[in-house]
Amino acid sequence: MEKRAGRMEWLDAAKGIGIVLVVIGHAWKSVAVRDPIYAFHMPLFFIAAGYVAKPAPVREFAVKQWRALGLPYIAFLVCLMAADPLIEGARGFRPMFRDWGSAVQAGLMGGTSLHGPLTVFWFVPCLMIARLAQVAIYKLWPDARDWRWALSMAVVLALGVWWGRASNFSPLGIIAAPVALVYLWLGALWRTWGQDRWLLLACAVASVTALLIYGPLAPLNMKYGDYGPRPYVTLPLAFILSLGLGWLMRLIPWRPFVALGRMSLVIMFLHVPVIHYLRPYFDVWGLSALALILPVAAYYLLARFKMGRRLFLGAA
Repeated sequence: MEKRAGRMEWLDAAKGIGIVLVVIGHAWKSVAVRDPIYAFHMPLFFIAAGYVAKPAPVREFAVKQWRALGLPYIAFLVCLMAADPLIEGARGFRPMFRDWGSAVQAGLMGGTSLHGPLTVFWFVPCLMIARLAQVAIYKLWPDARDWRWALSMAVVLALGVWWGRASNFSPLGIIAAPVALVYLWLGALWRTWGQDRWLLLACAVASVTALLIYGPLAPLNMKYGDYGPRPYVTLPLAFILSLGLGWLMRLIPWRPFVALGRMSLVIMFLHVPVIHYLRPYFDVWGLSALALILPVAAYYLLARFKMGRRLFLGAA
């Protein structure tokens, strides 16, 4: 299961199981369930994006990013912000924002200004910022194996960890952009390694060793720049766990996860609203199922219409 229609199916499958874990991590409140998932679930998506990254003209890439990610981000954000007062009014709850002025301000700020059903909306602008930075650096050093990449990413990682400790204010998810850029680079570096089984075995040994030394997996909250008490252990471990998941998806051709991976952007935007609004009425099993089923249904509905594909799915 390598490629079909120009796509790497194993990578889609990894994103598919990743988005399932994201849903479970948000639906379940149990620390025993959430913490292992939060140890690597968001880094996985940055690493996957980095795996397919390649040098490109910055302006051309920015336009493509706007169409593929920017338009869906705005379309889903506006629709959900408009729907929230109606849904909460019907449930007898207070809406997310007290008035339209505060809603517009939060929408423009994004990142940590968005909460409740919009809590994951930090991810897309952060990804866009980090990917633009990666493409800009590619103009200097087109090969991710260049030692200057490694040196600059070490500095960027230190900056990201310091910034996360110094502040938790993050308009458009920018506080996570330095660490996201490092993961994008690691994803690009991973592609140059190919399918080195000895490397993957070494990663598995390193994962087990880290778990034995440091105990339970520390959760990461990239939205707020929280990388745990030992960031220089937890951040590399997230990369290693992502490598392991990618290796597993190479071995096991789970077609349902391939499909979910291709819908992951829509599921990312919609699963939290489903969980937020339906939590009082379903247990965690039903909530987890609905948080996957309803966004998938929305994806297929939007895919039927040209405007839906353009605005919400990022398709040309």
